[in-house]
Amino acid sequence: MINQQKLDDLISDIEYLKYEIQSLSKVISFVPYSRKPLGGESIIENLVSINSAQSKIVTVLEALKKQGEEIQLNDFSIFERVELSEEEIENLTVSTVLKDIESLRTDLVNFLREKPSSYFEIEMTEESKPVSVLDILWAMVTEERKSLKEIAHLVLTYQSDKQFQREIAARPKH
Repeated sequence: MINQQKLDDLISDIEYLKYEIQSLSKVISFVPYSRKPLGGESIIENLVSINSAQSKIVTVLEALKKQGEEIQLNDFSIFERVELSEEEIENLTVSTVLKDIESLRTDLVNFLREKPSSYFEIEMTEESKPVSVLDILWAMVTEERKSLKEIAHLVLTYQSDKQFQREIAARPKH
C-alpha cells in the first residue's frame, strides 16, 4: 500500500514542472534556444522531449483504462529523446512548446489527484518486468529533472557568453 504522503510528494513534484516552465519562459526567449551545443540537444529539443514523455505517459494512462494491466510499456518508448532537424526546429516556437507542456501538465496533475492510492500500484510490463504507475511517474520526474538541469546549464552558458561579448565590446580600443 502506498502512503498518502508519498503520493502527495509525487504529485507536487509533477506539478513543479509547471512552475519551472513558467519561470523558464521569462528567460528562455532571450537565449538561442534552437542552437545545438556540440554533441548535445538544444533547449527546444529538451523541452520537446519533456513534452513527448509526458504525452506518452498520458497515452499509457488512457490505454490502462481500456486494456488494463496488459500494457507493454516497451511499445510506447516513453523516454526516447526527441531529435529535431534544423527545419523542424525553425518551425517551432519556444512559447508554443512551453504552453503545450504547461497545459498537458495541468491536465495530468488534475487527473492524478482524482485517483485513489491503489491506482498508483497498478502494474504493467516493461521488458518482462512489472512496472507500476508510481514507478513510471517517478521516472518521468527524474528524467525531467535531468532535462531541466541541462536547460538551466545552457541558459546560464548563453547568458554568460552574452555578458562576455558585452564586456569585450565595452573595452577601450587602442
